[in-house]
Amino acid sequence: MKTIVEDIKTGSLRKIYLLCGSETYLVRHCVRMLKKAALGDDENSEMNFDSYNEQNFDYRAFADSAQTIPFLAPYRVILLDGCKPTDEIDAFITLLEEMPETTLIIMIEKSVDKKTKLYKAVSKYGYVSDLSELTGQNRIDFVAREFKKYGKGVSGSDAAYFAENVGGDLYNLMNEADKVASFAEGRDRVTKADIDEVCVMQTENRIFDLIGEIAAGHGQNVMGICADLMYLKESPMRILRLLANEYLRLATLIELKNKGLSVSSIAQETKTPDWLVKKRLGLIARMDSRMIRHAVELIGTTEQNIKSGDIDMQTGLEIMLADLSCV
Repeated sequence: MKTIVEDIKTGSLRKIYLLCGSETYLVRHCVRMLKKAALGDDENSEMNFDSYNEQNFDYRAFADSAQTIPFLAPYRVILLDGCKPTDEIDAFITLLEEMPETTLIIMIEKSVDKKTKLYKAVSKYGYVSDLSELTGQNRIDFVAREFKKYGKGVSGSDAAYFAENVGGDLYNLMNEADKVASFAEGRDRVTKADIDEVCVMQTENRIFDLIGEIAAGHGQNVMGICADLMYLKESPMRILRLLANEYLRLATLIELKNKGLSVSSIAQETKTPDWLVKKRLGLIARMDSRMIRHAVELIGTTEQNIKSGDIDMQTGLEIMLADLSCV
């Protein structure tokens, strides 16, 4: 994204930009920036803008548009939203070579294989931007900027708490920040208490907290978190599956840590944000492989007993959690 911002600042827009990744907000933000940089806000802007998607894409119409000189504007912008010209890739590459410098193509794809002709062509004539989920300090900074829009300050620790515990993409962060800011009306700062009062925390974070309390042997807190999850309409079987998945992730982290891998290497290997790797490493410092194996085995046994009808779901979950808390 920094490269796109720099291109706009210097007025050096490239022939084509491929925006890929899971963070829809960032993708749409880049589209708006590029379109405004190329066309501005004048009355002719829409006359020089064509948009195609999977439903209306026609390669011949697209190619004709790409060869058309803009009307009273420096650029003609074409948006290809999820409709890469796979069947006409050779013709597309030739088009990139020959189309006028006044044509700007913006492509949106969820992902792209770096080995494909498309990726190589875009890399040659333009730029590929990976707009995946914001993590770490970037996510925290985004939260702080959102609260600032509402005239609200937030401490670094509270912004980090919000960023880590409020789930979803950036659109969800924006919506939750809006609710917290409204709740804190009349005050110039938001606090952790405001966040806890208003926001819906990720179930996965509560599962993490649950394992932390199990590791600490805090049986009463374990049952309290379990009750919270049940109140949020989480089924006992889903809680069991989430627990099993998290314990298996912790087991993988122990293996990678024992191999001497750094936090960044573990994050890359497991496709996990750095901050989450650090959080899990902090948890396994209070555990060992034996405890994790025992937990996974006990969860499996409990699931089997529930499925066979030997015990009802809620009772099975509560007995299992009590057993784990005593290990």
